[in-house]
Amino acid sequence: MELEELVRELYAADPAEFIPARDRHAAAAAERGDRELAAGLKKLRKPTAAAWAVNLLAGTDPRSVTELLELGEKLRTAQRELRGDDLRALAADRTRLLREVTGRAAELAEQHGHRLTEPTRQQVEQTLTAALSDPEAGRAVRAGTLAKALEYSGFGLDELAVAAIRRTAARPKPQRELRELREQLRHTDEQLGEATGAEERAESAEREAEQRCAELREALQQAESELREHRRNAKTARQRRERAQHDRDASAERLRRLEARER
Repeated sequence: MELEELVRELYAADPAEFIPARDRHAAAAAERGDRELAAGLKKLRKPTAAAWAVNLLAGTDPRSVTELLELGEKLRTAQRELRGDDLRALAADRTRLLREVTGRAAELAEQHGHRLTEPTRQQVEQTLTAALSDPEAGRAVRAGTLAKALEYSGFGLDELAVAAIRRTAARPKPQRELRELREQLRHTDEQLGEATGAEERAESAEREAEQRCAELREALQQAESELREHRRNAKTARQRRERAQHDRDASAERLRRLEARER
């Protein structure tokens, strides 16, 4: 199997089996002499729960992902042309579809034995929002090989849509509501920053633990090799002692017989 195919398989499988499966495939590639494939596999990072759920969605229900990406293209077209009425309708579709597809990802994850926590579910929706907003993020989601959740990095639909819709709205947004929305956005940005920092620290600790496990496995293999060598040496020493004891007993027996004849 090529690296791309193996990566898709690994990232859609149960995350608890990711590292053992990755190492098995890497070892098999190394045994076949495919060092490039083995090295590529060893570099793969275990997916977060949110990334795995999105990968599972992309592999199991690609039509949902396609529908989401097609809506993103429609939104970009309407945004470029500043069609306020279309943007208002598409924005409503965006909210609905993101909720539905996020729910579908959570449903698939639970069917595969992993109930998503609310923070993880939010990261799934955040990743799908990025896919809907940014074609590059959309391609990454469709590939089904995410190692971590994506951040919202799209075309600024909310801000541009408000500007276009405002021209066709019956009345402007109340200033109080705008202030509340800005404050809510600031608060969620802070939460996202904290969550991202915690995720990066956890992933760093995971990588360190993996490296330590690899070092311990190597040390164990060395110790087992030394143990086998010591056992061989001990066996040889016992055999030498037994031969010496046999020779000594034989010599003592001959001496006893000679002394008996002389008497």
